[in-house]
Amino acid sequence: MTRKPQNDLRYIKTEKLIQNTFCDMLREMDYSQITIKELTSRAMINRKTFYLHYNSLDELLGRLQTDIYSQVLELASDIRLPRDLEKLVQIFFLFCTQKDDITEKIICSQGNFAVGQSPADYVMKSMFHYSAPEDILSASDPSEYNIIDAYLRGSIIFIYSQWVADERKIPLERLIELTTWLVSQGIRKLKLSE
Repeated sequence: MTRKPQNDLRYIKTEKLIQNTFCDMLREMDYSQITIKELTSRAMINRKTFYLHYNSLDELLGRLQTDIYSQVLELASDIRLPRDLEKLVQIFFLFCTQKDDITEKIICSQGNFAVGQSPADYVMKSMFHYSAPEDILSASDPSEYNIIDAYLRGSIIFIYSQWVADERKIPLERLIELTTWLVSQGIRKLKLSE
């Protein structure tokens, strides 16, 4: 259950405090190491206060990821899939690399979301919503659409996360090219450098 934002100033300040404390903790540790107990202790709030804002750490992470992905959507509002796949990959990767380390860590953190309910799902569903009716993906039946959606969503975000985990050992331009190729052509046709 997602909480409805309130306009009460105390509520807004507490929400910001929770988010800032969470981000400070992400600077020090991985998402999987953060606990509500430690977060509430550092924020100097009680657990009940946390639960007035979020049901779980996953919901908090999801809110922050959705805020970030919404910014990407604004930049990619003219994208039409599959025609503009490379442009989408480029916009997403450039956006991520131009932000601070904490934004990147939020993007790369893996919450425990139900199938179809992650922030990445929100982004891809919005991207497909923007696609022109004549596009292949829009014409697919619902079952095929869900498979294509899962493939694109997972591929782009997980490839970026792996690149970060590998300490960006290949140039960004090559990452964009490789990702676009893999997503559009598949691994069978890939020619790896020797």
